[in-house]
This record gives sequence, C-alpha cells and structure tokens, in this order.
Amino acid sequence: MFIAESPDAFRALFADRLEKMLETGSLGAFILVLANSMQDVGLRQRLAAPLQQAFDQLRRNTPDAPLDDAVVFDALRKTGLQPFAEWESRQTDPWRLNFNPLRALRPPRASGESFTKIRKPFKPEAFHFDKPFLEPEILWRGTTQNLPLTVLYNKFPFAPFHLLVAPETSSHLPQFLTGEHHTAMWRLLEQQADTLLGLRFTYNSIGAGASVNHLHFQGFISEPLPVENTRWSQNGGDTDYPLPCQFHQSVCDAWKAISEYQKSNQPFNLLYSPGGCHIFARKPAGDNTLPDWARGAAWAEVCGLFTFSRREDFDSVGKAQIEDVLRRLGLGCP
Repeated sequence: MFIAESPDAFRALFADRLEKMLETGSLGAFILVLANSMQDVGLRQRLAAPLQQAFDQLRRNTPDAPLDDAVVFDALRKTGLQPFAEWESRQTDPWRLNFNPLRALRPPRASGESFTKIRKPFKPEAFHFDKPFLEPEILWRGTTQNLPLTVLYNKFPFAPFHLLVAPETSSHLPQFLTGEHHTAMWRLLEQQADTLLGLRFTYNSIGAGASVNHLHFQGFISEPLPVENTRWSQNGGDTDYPLPCQFHQSVCDAWKAISEYQKSNQPFNLLYSPGGCHIFARKPAGDNTLPDWARGAAWAEVCGLFTFSRREDFDSVGKAQIEDVLRRLGLGCP
C-alpha cells in the first residue's frame, strides 16, 4: 500500500493528520497546517478555529524554532491570518494561475543559489528531510517497490494535496536521480493508477528549482496539467509546446534522456503522469532577464501551472506573457 487504500481514505488521513499536527505546538507545524488549509474550502472550514486558537497561543508563548520558521511566524504575527484564506484560481487557456500570498514567505534555500553543477555533495548541516524536527510533518512512511519512502506534507503547497516523497532518507542521497529511483517512481505511479486517481509525481534537478539537496520527488492529485493537453505535438497534437519537451511512454527511453542531461550538467524538470513522463531541459532557474514572478520557475511552471504571491501579478499576467516566459526558458532562446 502507498499512503491509503482509496481516494476517500487518503483525503481523510490528509485532513486528520493536519488537525493532529497543531497539537505539537511548534511553529513549523502551525505554518504547514495554515498553508495546506488554504488549498480547499472544506479543509479551511474544518481547520479555521483550531488554527486561530493555535495562533493566539503561539503569539503569547512563542517556542524556539529553526530560523526559517521563526522568520515566517514573525511575518504572520504582523499580518494576522486574515490575508491567508483559500487560494484563488483562474485560467487563461490552457494555462492555470493561482494566487497564494503565503508563498511569498517561503525560504528560497538552494533554489536561490546560482547554478554551477547538477550534482552537489549532500551537506548534513543544511536543511534536509531526515531532520528530527520534521517528524510531525510526515504523512506516511513505508516500503513500496522495494524502496523505503518517507512522504511529508509540502510546507508551502501550490498543487492539490501536495506532498514530498523522499526515498531512503537515512542514506542522505543528494538530489541526483538514479535509474533505480526513476524506475521505482514510474512503477509506483502505474501501480496507483486505479487507487489514487489523478496522482502525479514530479522532479526538479539542481538548477531547475530544487530547493533541497536531498533526493526527493513531489507528488500531488490533480486533473491533467496544461502540458498534458492533446493539442501539443509531444502528445500527438499539431501545436508545439512553447518550451520544448520530450514525452516518453517507455521507462527505459525516459531514463536514457534523463541520464544524458545529468551527464552533460543540464538542468531539467520531470512530470510523471499516467502513461509516461514529460522531460524538460531548460535554462537554470533564477534567470534575471525573466519577470520577478517567473524567476523561480520549476516543475509547476514548465507544466503550465503558475502560482503568484502578489495580487497585481495574478490579476495582470496573461496568456502571451506566460507563453513568452516558457519560450525564454528554452535552451535556444536568448
């Protein structure tokens, strides 16, 4: 089993663990629950009162916490919880746009560093998913596809039921993909096709939006993303996607492409979806020629899902601007 035996059981577990997490009294747990409550009206209604109660208590008696959490909570102390209601969404066909002001408080970690190498040594002193203080943030831990997996809530989610899926956390592997892990995630998605409908996995390499140098994938449950639309040539349509990408229906063919990118120090993003894997070779994240709202582009943006933390950007950015950003992320674009 992977997490739960049905979509209903998964959603119930997701909500129950969030509510239970508030009882830990930690700043990190509070921030995570607040951020996850924003994705769904039902979650928000269920968690609104416990969140406010926990917030009032934490303001009166603020515990010691990692610097990242302390900085975020200081910002929340100044604004209160009112500005952080449910996400707002709109579509400019086929692109999806979300407004989530809490994302502005997310620490950049490694995603804010200048790109040099796609493979970097694991640093135990840096943030990673084997830190003891993250224990309350774990949704599920088990073995599947003969691979030990730790599944954590995403602390600053931007996709429905957004998760972090970390294989072999105690091995302290860097964010550099192996054929074994690629194949295991592919097979796991195939295995779950009739259990967790809409499940998808993604991967950011170093230089392509990975914010933590500890091997991990991201998971979420969603309708097909814009890049999966059948209008695009990689999916059999007659229109080229603005950012060139490959789509492979063979796990071995996909690994050949991924392996070549890693050997050539080429940043890339992956989307594992039912039926195959989209692979995007792109310019390193952080290109200062891009607009501010696109400089942290990672798997979501290259797949056509854009999250904005500023209202004016969410309201004003349109189809032409999004397609221009995707083209400029391409390797051949100046």
